[in-house]
Amino acid sequence: MIAVIGDIIKSKSISDRQKTQQDLRAMLGLVNQRHEALLASRFTITLGDEFQGVFKESTELLHVLDEITFSLKPINFRFGIGIGRLTTELDPATSIGADGPAYWKAREAIEFVHKNNDYGRANIHLCVQDADETVVLINEILKLTALQVSGWRDSQIEVYKTIMEENILNPDEINHQQIAERLDILTSSLTRRLESSGIKRYMLARREVELALNRINKRYA
Repeated sequence: MIAVIGDIIKSKSISDRQKTQQDLRAMLGLVNQRHEALLASRFTITLGDEFQGVFKESTELLHVLDEITFSLKPINFRFGIGIGRLTTELDPATSIGADGPAYWKAREAIEFVHKNNDYGRANIHLCVQDADETVVLINEILKLTALQVSGWRDSQIEVYKTIMEENILNPDEINHQQIAERLDILTSSLTRRLESSGIKRYMLARREVELALNRINKRYA
């Protein structure tokens, strides 16, 4: 199983924490509805600004985490991903009470991000019950893609958010004219934003990570 723990970075410094928590609750509800088939146990808020969930497989996992991250900007999140077995029976409606190596590793992963966030540019980490060299490679790719996003301008972020809203997972399926119309810009302007941001490369890299996570997860099926 794949356990995910997320929380808001520097939540105590947010001026309107109640509004932020309401927005987070609404977004997680939307994610649970959109991706019900992928979730073994729904995302559930556990401790104020912290939430957790369990995925059956990693297909679209990083896409889902990006949905949460980009929909609530400028709020920033950190995520810990843990892969392993669970020792408790899962409740599809809530992940509260779930336990086992997958969750222990997710906790270890998010604590790693808390202590090693690369000056705020790394926000996601993976820990696995029986780790191997693949895990090191995956974490380096996650760090590189997080660094890439940290350099995006607002206009480039809007492009990626629009692509996600269209539920496009494969960059080859991006319809330039359709996305440009939604953003009310010229297709040539969209092309420049895609090229300067490396969004397509970002999507491909994250997709490869999702496939690698699935291969690891099969050990604990």
